[in-house]
Amino acid sequence: MDSPDYNEDPERYKQLISQINGSVNFPAFLQQNGYDLIKQSAGSMEFQNEVDRIVLQTEREPTTYFNRNDSLDKGLFFKYLLQRSPNFYSAVQTGLEIIHNGQGLEPKRIQIKKTKTSPKSLEENFNIVPLWNSDYLRTYRGISLATLNSPIFKDRIFNAYHIRDTGGKIANTAFPKYDWEGRPKNYVLYNRPYRSRQDNQLKKFRLVVNDKDHYLFYSRPISDPARIVFGESAIDLLSYHELHGRSDNFYVSFGGNVYDRKLGFFVKLIEPMIKNKGIELRSIMDNDLKGLEFDIKVFSALINRFNPNISIETSFGNGKTSMNIHYSGKAIRSLNHHSRLLDEKLISVFGEEKPQMDQTTCLKLPDKLLLEFPLKRLANTVTFGKKTNALETIPNTINALYLPFQTSIHRSNGKDWNDDLRNFTEKRNEAIKENYKNTNLQQQSL
Repeated sequence: MDSPDYNEDPERYKQLISQINGSVNFPAFLQQNGYDLIKQSAGSMEFQNEVDRIVLQTEREPTTYFNRNDSLDKGLFFKYLLQRSPNFYSAVQTGLEIIHNGQGLEPKRIQIKKTKTSPKSLEENFNIVPLWNSDYLRTYRGISLATLNSPIFKDRIFNAYHIRDTGGKIANTAFPKYDWEGRPKNYVLYNRPYRSRQDNQLKKFRLVVNDKDHYLFYSRPISDPARIVFGESAIDLLSYHELHGRSDNFYVSFGGNVYDRKLGFFVKLIEPMIKNKGIELRSIMDNDLKGLEFDIKVFSALINRFNPNISIETSFGNGKTSMNIHYSGKAIRSLNHHSRLLDEKLISVFGEEKPQMDQTTCLKLPDKLLLEFPLKRLANTVTFGKKTNALETIPNTINALYLPFQTSIHRSNGKDWNDDLRNFTEKRNEAIKENYKNTNLQQQSL
């Protein structure tokens, strides 16, 4: 689109945005782009795909939306496009092409996707009992009995047997999601992959017992922990403790996803511990770009709670991360210094050509910084061995500037810490076998 800069003709762009918002049939557009309608009422429709849960307020004109999986993803149709475009002008171009091609203009009959339901809830279908069969964790995940029986994790993990499993043949591992008082409110079940009867394909077994997802799995609370270690899955916590654990660690799992309600629970859970002087928050999120996104979300929530003069808004879309860092009070005096430091860190990650890179900026405004960097480019420009440092540099710099306590990021060598543990266990077992073989040969030669 050969068009002037926004500042040269803002009225023209406002008219184009109004045209985009008013011309496209939002429900039809979502239907034609792979979303399933899962709920509908007189004034709203809810669509879902593998990433988003988009709720449309259809009684409004134009239709507005919000994304249950991202609190900042909300507004009119153009905002939906903007969140999923590399820049403003690309979003305008996409919107005009949608109108020109007639996509989303003619609504079809949209039916709610039917899902199979069980006559009983999942909670009624499983018996949750104390952990006595730990074969899945020990044999398949490489976690020792010493870790499972440690004071930190003892009696925090359970078995779950289906009510039709007479004799207890299939021992699922159940990780509770506790409330603030340590009462189980939900369970996540794990077991080895199984072969589906429908297509004869191997499927991962991971089952959430009910919908109370915002609660978190965490280790047994201890007084005055030296560090709070948080990661994605409970199995990652056990694996990390097996490899690097200490008795004064407190562990928290986010259960594979991070969103506002979970963050609120996490902050409230650890707030009493933060008052301890010298405590460290350590992230062991997965060694990938999603792990970096989760780190930014968690640490931004902590900054918003524990730094009264800084407020951070984050958004993620189309491979780009945006952070609006608002300054108030005495913090404004540090804005210039922080701007230079963050700009230097972007250069250290992306190289001297940073200013020419698409959407890589540290823009200083009178009372805030706009920090943007491309996750996809980060993945493409660093090797896996060096990515660890790159994934740590940006959040570590932000934390050092804005948080009043120590933080660190410990990345695994593989994708996650259970990968590392299983690789370590495999090499250790091979070494033991080789040593045993050599010992027998020496004895036979005597």
